Amino acid sequence: MRRVCLLILALLLPAVAGAQDYDLLDSDAPEYDYDEGEPVALLRSLRLVDSPTAVVLRHAEYRITGRIMANGSVIAMTEVGIKDRFSVGVAWGMQGLLGRGDVEVNDNAGVSVRLLLVEELDWPSLVIGFDSQGYGPWYEDQERYERKSKGFFACLTRNWYGPMGSNVATTGGMNYSFEDKDDSSIDAFVGGELEFGGTFAFVGEFSLGLNDNKKETPAVFGQGSGWLDAGLRWTIRDTIQFKFFLRDLMGNYRGYGPVDRQLELSYQGNF
Repeated sequence: MRRVCLLILALLLPAVAGAQDYDLLDSDAPEYDYDEGEPVALLRSLRLVDSPTAVVLRHAEYRITGRIMANGSVIAMTEVGIKDRFSVGVAWGMQGLLGRGDVEVNDNAGVSVRLLLVEELDWPSLVIGFDSQGYGPWYEDQERYERKSKGFFACLTRNWYGPMGSNVATTGGMNYSFEDKDDSSIDAFVGGELEFGGTFAFVGEFSLGLNDNKKETPAVFGQGSGWLDAGLRWTIRDTIQFKFFLRDLMGNYRGYGPVDRQLELSYQGNF
């Protein structure tokens, strides 16, 4: 537990060491983009690495994302803002798309839904939602992905003005995954983004992994120390975004290798 607390503090350090809360009505605050008088969050990542943020695509916005994972696995996601506070998405996964061997398409498509309950003004933004897309291979016998989907979730996100002119966004939330054949529990996650110059950002998150630490499970998954992930985000012209991830930095996965490297590319536009 002490190690977990230290990791959480490390992820939140940019926000507490010199960060200042935004007052969106203060003319001296760092500049926001505005659309019909409503503020837009400075950092608009829908997910840190795997964990959601309290960000929702606005009306007629869409985002197309592809992630390349181990063993030639690929996940493609399309998300669309239906209203300014409501978005939906669908995802498809394939195993072995790159390299040799047969290509296997996941039997079930992933579905995501987000509803913005509280917009960030004096309080953090609050989003509730559902996301059935996990990451890594799908294990039919255990009815789960290597890294479980979040399922139902609720999360808070707050933007700050950080040290050295940086922008900081911190996120925390809870979730319940329906991939519960091997282990079942409410889980919690925390993380943040530290952005420099509107182009590059460091990303980090930690999930407790309470729903993936059952010692007697016959499958090979979490060992009980939680999932620590980090990465680098590079945004080009506010429409194209590259992310490079280093996942499972604590070696929680019981299978091969402690660190999983992944690459993600996304494009955002408007109808």
